[in-house]
Amino acid sequence: MANVCFVLGLVTSVLSLACVVVAMASSQWLRIRTPFFKNDVGVMRHCDIDSSFCGEMEKLNALVDAHYAAWFRSIQAMYLLHCIGMLVSTVMYILYAVQFLESKGSFRVLTAFNFLALSAGIYAVAMFGMNHLSYFGLTDLSITEEMAELGYGFNMAITGCCLSFLVMVFSAMEASRAVDLLQNMQNRLTVWTTPYTLFVDQEA
Repeated sequence: MANVCFVLGLVTSVLSLACVVVAMASSQWLRIRTPFFKNDVGVMRHCDIDSSFCGEMEKLNALVDAHYAAWFRSIQAMYLLHCIGMLVSTVMYILYAVQFLESKGSFRVLTAFNFLALSAGIYAVAMFGMNHLSYFGLTDLSITEEMAELGYGFNMAITGCCLSFLVMVFSAMEASRAVDLLQNMQNRLTVWTTPYTLFVDQEA
């Protein structure tokens, strides 16, 4: 059981990191197709459809409403922290796999670190999802869902957060006695249900 829990933590950590990296590199968080503004916008990258230009957020001041520029910067910072957090988590799991780290106390630190990384990711995804129209000045009622819709990059970010939550749960189980208790329960059930054990008990 302990090995299964550890392997699940390692796998979900790697998958979460992959989702976060793909989301960060993607410009498909929001697809804007209004007559006056056609862009694919991500948290770190954007593509101008009319000019076929794709790049980092150099034109942030031109893209984001001035009133929300600071909020958008905070989203970028929090999502970057989320990415770094999942990278550190994956590296620590790998170090455990090669038996470089063995202390239960390290898993407690990892659990706290995963919680902070998850919090940063949830903040970034929630703030972008709730206010994406306001950030880019698209609050006009004439804007339809087809003109401004969330893309696969945003969905990948949500998936990364969900996997990050699972990583935190698995690391918390490793840090606590939960895994050992489950292992003991499994061993006892195995002993109680073994026919040979029942036969010996009857002979005694």
